[in-house]
Amino acid sequence: MLIYVESSAFAIHTFVLQCHQSDTLARIRAHLLHMLYEMGREDHQFRLRFKGQFLRDAYTLEDYHISEHSVLKMVPMARRQESFVDVKGNPQQNMGSGQNMDIKISLVMEVAQLKWRENMMADFNGSKSLNRLFVLFSGLAAFWWFLSPTKPHQLGSFLPFGLIIYACGCGLIVLYSFLKGPSYTHKAGFVGPSSLWPIRFMVIYGIMTMANWAAAVGLATWACLSVLDFARDQGETYESYSLRRFWSWFLMFFWALHALYLFIMWTMVWSLVHNFRFEIGDLLERHLIITRDVEKVIQAAKGGRVKEQRNAAFELATLTTTGDDGKFRIVAEGGLEALISLGLSRDEATQEYATEAIAEMLTVPAIQDQFVELGGVGTLTTLLHSNNERVVQEAATALSYIVSDTEENRQAVVADRGLEDIAHAARNGTESVKRYMAGVFLDLAFSADVRAQMAAMNTPTGALVDLCTSSDPETLRLALQTLELIALESSDVIFYQENLLDHLMALPTNTMDSSIYLLAGKILLYYAENPEACEKLLNTDNLKDTLTQFAKTKDPVLQKVVAKVILSTFEDRKLAQKAKDLNLKDILAYIRSHSGDRDAWNMADEGISLFDNATEGGKYKPAGIPAASSGSMSSLMKLRDLAEGTKVPEDVKMPLGSTGVLPRDENDGGRGSRVSVYDRPGTSAMGSHASVLSKSTEGTTKVQKDVQL
Repeated sequence: MLIYVESSAFAIHTFVLQCHQSDTLARIRAHLLHMLYEMGREDHQFRLRFKGQFLRDAYTLEDYHISEHSVLKMVPMARRQESFVDVKGNPQQNMGSGQNMDIKISLVMEVAQLKWRENMMADFNGSKSLNRLFVLFSGLAAFWWFLSPTKPHQLGSFLPFGLIIYACGCGLIVLYSFLKGPSYTHKAGFVGPSSLWPIRFMVIYGIMTMANWAAAVGLATWACLSVLDFARDQGETYESYSLRRFWSWFLMFFWALHALYLFIMWTMVWSLVHNFRFEIGDLLERHLIITRDVEKVIQAAKGGRVKEQRNAAFELATLTTTGDDGKFRIVAEGGLEALISLGLSRDEATQEYATEAIAEMLTVPAIQDQFVELGGVGTLTTLLHSNNERVVQEAATALSYIVSDTEENRQAVVADRGLEDIAHAARNGTESVKRYMAGVFLDLAFSADVRAQMAAMNTPTGALVDLCTSSDPETLRLALQTLELIALESSDVIFYQENLLDHLMALPTNTMDSSIYLLAGKILLYYAENPEACEKLLNTDNLKDTLTQFAKTKDPVLQKVVAKVILSTFEDRKLAQKAKDLNLKDILAYIRSHSGDRDAWNMADEGISLFDNATEGGKYKPAGIPAASSGSMSSLMKLRDLAEGTKVPEDVKMPLGSTGVLPRDENDGGRGSRVSVYDRPGTSAMGSHASVLSKSTEGTTKVQKDVQL
C-alpha cells in the first residue's frame, strides 16, 4: 500500500512510501532516512505523528490502524530551542549532531547494499544483450550449413537441427528478459514489468539459463571430441579439409564461450536473488528501536546537557516499546529516577519523551509499586498542569494505570492535593484527557476511603459534573457512574451541584445511549428521595420530556426507574400536586402501554391509580402497591431481582438509587471501565499504555460491602 509523509521542514516535498501494514514504524523511518540520505539530510532527526498521536518505532502500521493513502506527519525532534544554556559544558562542543553513530553506520551499510544492487542490475541488463549475438551466430551458422557446398559431416547430420534448436532456446531467453526484465535504481527502486516480483523473474531466468548452459556444455564437448578425432578423408581436397576443420574449431569455441557466458550470467542471477532478499530497514530497524546501551543512555539522562537529555529521554521512550524486558532493564539501571527527574525538565520535548516513557513502563504492575515509592506520583500530578497537551495526556494515562490496581497506589495519588490536580485536568484537558480523568475518578471512587474524601470535597464532584457535558459517550458514562458512587457516600454533595440537573435534562439531546439514560435515571432517584431535592427536580425545565425519552427506550429497568421517580413525588402532598400539574401521569400511561415486563406495568398502573385517586388532605401514600414499588426509601432494592432474577439479601439496606438497585449491563463496554484512546491491537502483549483495563464487577461488589446504609 502507499502512504504519504509530510513535513514542515520540507514544505515542497511529500514523501511517498510503498509498504505493508505489517511493517513497523522503525522500517518506515528507515525508508525516510534513505530518502533524506539522497537529499543530503541524513542527520535530520524526526518522529512520525498520525492523527495527533506520536508513533512508536516498535509498533506496526496495523497497530495504529494506518491504512492505504494515509498521511503521516514528520515532526523534527529538535524543533525547540534549548530552554537554558549549559554553563558547565564547553560552549564550543557540539550539542548533538543528528543521528547517533550506530544509526549512521547502519544507514551507510544499507546504502552500500542498494548501490551494489543498482550497479549489478546495470551490469546484468547490459550483459543480457550479449545473448542476442549468440542467437544471431547460431542462426547464421544453421543458415550457412544449408548454403555451404562443403558440409562438416564429421559433426553428424544432426548439426543443423541442433543449431536451430539451440538458437531458439537462446532466443527464448532473450525474449523473456526483454519482455519481463526489471531495472533498479536506489531512488526509484524497481521499475519494469516485473518490478513487483523481481525475485520470481530472476528465478525463472536462472532456470532457463541453467538449461541453456547445460546444452552449451554438451555441444561444446561434442565439438571438442570431433576436433580430437578429426582426420582428412581420402581424396578430399585441401580446401574442403580446411573448411571442415574451421567448422569444428569454430563450433567448439562458440559453444565453450557461450557456456562460460551463461555461467557468469547464472552466477549474477543468484547473487541478485540473494541481494533482493535484503530490504530497506533490515539493519536500521534494530538500531532505531534500541539505539544505544541502556547504561549509557541513563548516564546521559542524569548528567548530560539539554540536548543529550532530550535524546536520552527519546531513546528511553523508544526502548520501553520493545517489551517488558526493555522496561526491566531500565529499572535495573536506575532509569525510573532519571525519568522522574526528566519529567520535570524545563525543556518541553524532554518532558514529553520522559512522560511517554513513564506511561509505557507503568503498564507493568511491579514497576508501578517502585514508581510510587520513589515519589513519581507527584511528578505526574504536577504534569497535569502542563501547557503541552501531549504531556498532560501521557501523565493522565500513567495515572490511570496506577489507580487501577492497588488501594495503596490510590491513596498515594490523592495525597498532597492529588484530587485537585485531577479535577484541573478533567476541566481543562482535551477530550481524550477528560476520558482518562473520568476513568481515574471512577477507579478512585471504588476505594471507600478515597470515596469519602471525594464526597467531602466540592472540587472533584464539580469536575465530574463538568464532564457530564462531554460529547464523548464513554467520558459521560464514566462520569455518571462515579457520581453515583459518590452519592452512595453522601447524596448531599450531589444536591449542591447547581448545574447537574440541567446537564441530566439535556442528555436526550446529546445522546441516544440507553445505558447513559439508565445511569442518569439512577442519579435522579437520589433527588426523588429527598423532599427538597425532589422539589428542585420538579421545577427543572424539560423534566417531562426527559423522563418521556427515558421511558421510550423500552428498557424495563429504566422504565421502572422512571416510574419510581414519579411515584416518589407522592411522599409529599405539595410535590404530588406539582407532579399532577406537569402531567407526569402521561409518562406512566406510556409505560403501561409499552412496558418491557410485568413489573414495569404494575408500577405504572399503580402510579396512574394514585393520580386518579389523589385527595386534597393528608399524605399521599399508595395503598395496595407491592413492596417492590412502594414509596419508601428502600423500595427499589428488588429491581435487580425484577430485571435479572437474582436474589438481593434481605439484610442489605441500600439507599434509593444505589449501585445495588439496578443491574449492570454486562455488554456495556464503558461503565466501570476506562476506555482506550489508541485503539491498537496487540497492546496487551506489549504492555502499551494505549490499552485500558476494564474494571471488573468485583469492584462493584466491593463498594456494596463498603457502604451499607
